[in-house]
Amino acid sequence: MANLKLLHLVLLCFILMWSAQLSQGASPQRVLRGSVAPENDLQVHDKEWIRSNARRLMIGSVAPTCTYNECRGCKFRCRAEQVPVEGNDPMNSAYHYKCICHR
Repeated sequence: MANLKLLHLVLLCFILMWSAQLSQGASPQRVLRGSVAPENDLQVHDKEWIRSNARRLMIGSVAPTCTYNECRGCKFRCRAEQVPVEGNDPMNSAYHYKCICHR
């Protein structure tokens, strides 16, 4: 009688483990890796969109170009960026363009 109860208990545990394996799949790691990849793709896509549409994001109709004298001290790239007129309140301040060196 005790062997029969033990056999039923082992069989019940086996069925529970088997059903969990069937419902989750053979390797849940593949599912997790696959679900993270689209998020990274979205971040890369957003950065590419910002880079390609950087002129459109600037205030005004035409993005200014920096002159040779403004970029003379730059070792790498130089481009115009929006800078707040009042440094202590950038949210409510007007903006003007300033040429900034980028590495």
